[in-house]
Amino acid sequence: MANRARETLAFALVLGTLIAAFFHESLLGGKVLSPADVLLVSASFRDEGIAADYEPANRLLMDPVLQFQPWLEFNRAMLRSGRLPLWNPYAGCGAPHLANGQSAVFDPFHLLAYLGRLPEAYAWIAAGRLFVAGLGMFLLARSWGLRFWGRWFAGLLYPFTGFLVVWLLFPVTSVAVWMPWLFLAVDRVFAAPGGRSSGTLAAATALVVFGGHIQTSAHVLLAAGVYAAWRWTSRAIGEFDRGRVARAWAFGTALGLGLAAVQVIPLAAYLSRSPVWGERRREAPPWWSIARPRILDAVCTALPYAYGSQRRGHPNLARALGVHNLNESAGGYAGLAALVWLTPLAWRVRRRSPRVAFLAALAGFGALGAFALPPVDNILRACPVLGVTDNRRLSLWVAFGLTMLGGIGLDHVGRTRRLGRRWLAAWLVAAAGLATIAVVIPMIEPALHERAMAHHRRSPADADGSLAAARAERHVRAAVEFLPRYYGLAAADLVLIAALAVAARGRRRGRSGVAPAVVVLGLAEIFAFGMGLNPAIDRDRHRAESPVIARLRGRLGPGMRAIGVGEELPPNVLMRYGLADPRNYDSVELEIAVAWLDPVFEPSPASRSSRRDVTWTSAAGALDRLRDSCVGAVVGGTPPPPGAFERVERVGPAWIAWIDPAPWASLGSKTAEISWLRRPGSAIVRVRLDAPDRLVIRETFAPGWAARLDGRPVRIEPGPGAFGSLEIGSGEHTIEWFYQPNEVRIGLAISSFAALAWILALTGIGRK
Repeated sequence: MANRARETLAFALVLGTLIAAFFHESLLGGKVLSPADVLLVSASFRDEGIAADYEPANRLLMDPVLQFQPWLEFNRAMLRSGRLPLWNPYAGCGAPHLANGQSAVFDPFHLLAYLGRLPEAYAWIAAGRLFVAGLGMFLLARSWGLRFWGRWFAGLLYPFTGFLVVWLLFPVTSVAVWMPWLFLAVDRVFAAPGGRSSGTLAAATALVVFGGHIQTSAHVLLAAGVYAAWRWTSRAIGEFDRGRVARAWAFGTALGLGLAAVQVIPLAAYLSRSPVWGERRREAPPWWSIARPRILDAVCTALPYAYGSQRRGHPNLARALGVHNLNESAGGYAGLAALVWLTPLAWRVRRRSPRVAFLAALAGFGALGAFALPPVDNILRACPVLGVTDNRRLSLWVAFGLTMLGGIGLDHVGRTRRLGRRWLAAWLVAAAGLATIAVVIPMIEPALHERAMAHHRRSPADADGSLAAARAERHVRAAVEFLPRYYGLAAADLVLIAALAVAARGRRRGRSGVAPAVVVLGLAEIFAFGMGLNPAIDRDRHRAESPVIARLRGRLGPGMRAIGVGEELPPNVLMRYGLADPRNYDSVELEIAVAWLDPVFEPSPASRSSRRDVTWTSAAGALDRLRDSCVGAVVGGTPPPPGAFERVERVGPAWIAWIDPAPWASLGSKTAEISWLRRPGSAIVRVRLDAPDRLVIRETFAPGWAARLDGRPVRIEPGPGAFGSLEIGSGEHTIEWFYQPNEVRIGLAISSFAALAWILALTGIGRK
């Protein structure tokens, strides 16, 4: 036991050192782990020192800037004031916040922000996630009987695999890091079914849900459920009491979902009021149809940058080839050595390691689902919930399976000769092919330039020929500089793998250094992939206030909102600066809000959401709707059509059209007096009326809004439009307007009872 504790401590120190090196700029160098420089592609966020063709560190990381960072700041501010963040007044004319799930109010990693400082906490949250993932994988590998180098390989590589790194700044990773811990908890139920093991399983289940991404939670819980079913039916690993195990597993899983009810039930209620669920069902093809397989995406499991990426200095060939972005295609990457050498080696020894077959099936099923290959893709689309989830994220199963199979294979390096000359020949042929591609790419530069020019000329954004030429030149230069180097390094990697395989076949004395060399090689592969993928930027750039933002902050009064046209002011981004937007970037929106703003958007056959295009023309045609939504400013990167707006002002490289909006709270009578004090999710309104009147609050109306008139509960009536109102008699009155949805109360009650049961289960008090 003492040796195990010392090894765990040593592993934790090594893992912590690697993570510190991975985030050295943000943990030690004074920078901020944030992709916020992606905003500088928009004129609204640039000043005179930023060029119009500014290239951000990673264009793909827009969601953390628009959603997760401002939401985390909002969570922190609300909780520090002693209130749950139930309602977000800054997006969508107001929207449920805790209920959207991805706000991840209860994510334990967010405690680092709630108790610490921002933006410094961003890096510590990311580091904490990877540390928990690596430690859990190491402990799981050891419990599964992997030898020293095998378990160190699995534990050190898993936190840096493609899925966890590409989604690092998303709540997706907050869920995925708990996958090995959930498997550990399942094993504990089989080893000692009872209250304590059920309580451990419940804790792991709740943490998976609290991570904040319900689709990934479903994938992780499904994987653990399949593992439990495999163990229960196969008896491949020891004997157990089938009845007790089944009861303990069912109780622990149900208890864990009960602990997370405070997040699950509000999300379910929000989904029932949003068009997203129904629209996804309508858009999904019939389960029996054959979807277009994503074969080219699968290449990124071996070579994640095979088509470049949206990182600065990289070409981005994926879009032209019909390949999904890096986050969706490279999630299964666990290093080339694990894929082409260690995993096949593990498969060769599957009779000695009973979990190899399960891991291979898990990774294979995940790959077939992630890349839309039949029949797995059809099976998933036929399932009630999985049929409308984004199953590209099943690449998590691929990364998990390959990492653990890699550890098992490493344990058997040199102990079997079944991977012989044919494997070595295949690796060397592949290396020669990659080297040939690296040589050929610079030779076809003229053809690449011609195709790039044709592509950019077809784009409406590149109507200016000089701009098209500049962009084409930049992309071709990136392709010629990056791709030969990348393919050349991949060829060298395969040659090195072949050399290590040859060395492992030698005498025992010669094999002693192969295992640590493979671990170092695996770390080098994934560090080369992930280092810098999530950028660290200067602190002043993370929260730079452009002239446009400063002007909006100075001119917009309480309750007023602003909206951007084109690529200016993406939905929800104004929340970063304490400003409000009538749109909401979240995929889950209230149906009433989406329908209300529909005239503001350009007509589109796509799903109804706030991510649709807004143009100067569509905004000018919906001025009355914008006024009624308290919109006081429309911002664009080009000037509006002449005469479309009465007041237009140029601020820096952008234009602002000013509108006279309706007040956030209003009465029908012009002689009535009104004042209000507004906070997120609540307000106090004071009125003086000469005659009965109707009070209108221009905050999106949703079940859960309630009011008290002079201390007495009164009914809020929906309307006008997407808002709420109530009738008030003459005289002086005080109206309390607040958001307290029943689904949150129900969720809190269930979670409280579940927490009590969980404590009793862990302590053994309620054993009988």
